[in-house]
Amino acid sequence: MNFLITRLFFICLIVTLAACQSESVPNKTWTHSEQGLFTASLSNDASLALVASTEGPAKLINTLSNKTLHQWQHTDVNDGIIATAISADKKFAITAEKNSLALWQINNGKIIGLWDFPNITDLAISFDGKRALIAMEDNQAYYFDLYHGKIIHTFNHAGVVNSVALSNNGQFALTGGNDHQAKLWSLKTGELAQQWTHSFKIYKVALSEDGKYAMSNASLGKTRLWDTQTGDQLSELPMRYMTVTAGTFSPDGNSLLTGRPNQRIDLWDVKSGQLLHTWSVKKHLLWRPKTAAIIALSFAKDGQYFLSESSAGTANQWNVPKN
Repeated sequence: MNFLITRLFFICLIVTLAACQSESVPNKTWTHSEQGLFTASLSNDASLALVASTEGPAKLINTLSNKTLHQWQHTDVNDGIIATAISADKKFAITAEKNSLALWQINNGKIIGLWDFPNITDLAISFDGKRALIAMEDNQAYYFDLYHGKIIHTFNHAGVVNSVALSNNGQFALTGGNDHQAKLWSLKTGELAQQWTHSFKIYKVALSEDGKYAMSNASLGKTRLWDTQTGDQLSELPMRYMTVTAGTFSPDGNSLLTGRPNQRIDLWDVKSGQLLHTWSVKKHLLWRPKTAAIIALSFAKDGQYFLSESSAGTANQWNVPKN
């Protein structure tokens, strides 16, 4: 009898601890698209969202007021926006259709430049909005000067480049491709600085703001965190067959947020790989489509909360637990 009571106590304790580490009710929820979203990005301080549904223009939204500031599309044909990015200084944004790239000025919504790039897969923009990193289906990524309209560096893979990232200090570019490789490049020289190999194609990459840490995720495979200076692995997240659909480092670089295809968001310790907290949107909060992925994440400037965008067209604000 005492054994059963003790066992029941420990089961209750485990359930209680698990509940303390998981939340399903956000502080705030907004609908950014009734039809669902194909792509989304958030500004460095989570105050702006740039979202696009499968049809129609991209919308730049002030997340504090939930008001649409601008609506953008490249051409009258409007093949659909497939990727977006907002500069950390919040002065510029870029959008990509399948075969074109556009640069926009945030304060007045005017287009600054439009370029033809066939088969774009992903985008990143520099801190000051002067340069972009463009991932391509032709096994390359281009570091592109948005003001002079020229390619500065070409980064090569042996397969389609699926995901790209830039450090805000202007030091590194990170690319991940179907060749199972995550490659770190020097933006100063264009040379390969580090290379990390996975067992499956790379689906998502991310860099900390200061460029010290990198994340690489293999589709249905491992997620690993790296020291960009030494190339050493810092940690491997203890989740098998985990595809990361969104990832961002905290402002201090000590933790990492990841989003999954099942609407789950996890907070990890970068150096240990320990799971610190989990958030999951309740099913009744999802309107359409029935299944949805987390497609964008960003911490607020003070790091006390973060925003998430899902492919269901909803945005949520979540508190970050205090240590």
